[in-house]
Amino acid sequence: MIITSLTPHVLNRHAARALGILDACWRGLAAQGDVPLWSRVDPADIQDALDHAFLAERYGQSHARIRVAGGSVAEMTGGDCAGLPLSLMFRPEDRPAFNEALRTACDSRCPIELDLSVAKQDVAARMVLYPLRAESGRITQLLGGLAPIGETVAAPCRFGLVAIRATTPPVMAPARRSHLRLVVNNA
Repeated sequence: MIITSLTPHVLNRHAARALGILDACWRGLAAQGDVPLWSRVDPADIQDALDHAFLAERYGQSHARIRVAGGSVAEMTGGDCAGLPLSLMFRPEDRPAFNEALRTACDSRCPIELDLSVAKQDVAARMVLYPLRAESGRITQLLGGLAPIGETVAAPCRFGLVAIRATTPPVMAPARRSHLRLVVNNA
């Protein structure tokens, strides 16, 4: 008789589902007209994904600092990562490519997906970054998700980049223009 644990399988399914929840939330808010305001992201809407989610604040053209991160993200990075540059999750040789991908996400206003490697695993995790804007219209925040794939990722780890994909934004609703109508009252 062979006994295997379903725990890793269930955790991986939950992690993949968490990234789907983040995607659905961002696309739902973006369908209302533009890149979502960061203030419109309600933690209650992504409650089942919070463990794999993080919020990062953009500084400079291609850098971001983690403001808050879920338990799974903190575990993979080796502890509390609030305040740390997002690029510290990556090996030094992969940081320039990551920073360029982050800049592209903010400038193109489109989400990006990253396949990440650790040691000998080809793809060990998947990261998603969704741009969020401030009231001024500038992209100042990023909603992100980080989920392991396959075997458990030993913590702490520095990821390598395997692939970067820009995803298509949802069709943005056209801005509504008010329609004025001339009413003449000759009474």
